[in-house]
Amino acid sequence: MKTTSAVILVVGVVVGLAHAGEPLQTLKEGSWLCTTPEAYDLAIVEQHRPNSDLEGVKERFLAEKLCIYADAGFVEKMMVPFATVLERQGNMVKVTFTVQFRKRLALLHRQISRVTFVGWTAARNLQDQEIL
Repeated sequence: MKTTSAVILVVGVVVGLAHAGEPLQTLKEGSWLCTTPEAYDLAIVEQHRPNSDLEGVKERFLAEKLCIYADAGFVEKMMVPFATVLERQGNMVKVTFTVQFRKRLALLHRQISRVTFVGWTAARNLQDQEIL
């Protein structure tokens, strides 16, 4: 039993040290996360079009299941390890992360949902995150 505990401890320390040099990253507020790099480019074009309504663009891309807009509330709900880069294509990165939603049902009861997102965004939309 002591040997098993020692092996688990050593493996945990080695894995922890291997990831110690990698900064944790999160999305910047106002970022788009899309199913494809092309959908991301389209969302940026639509957002910057003259007289475009950001709320309308967000709703349309969400309804079409192409993109989701990461506002301050969304970014705040991202769980550690925040955004993990899966793939790179030029200035685009494919990331995955988990968001936790809490809903109060009654005085002492809560419903917690965790959703894992995978999508494409521009590499400039990632920022290092410090954990205290």
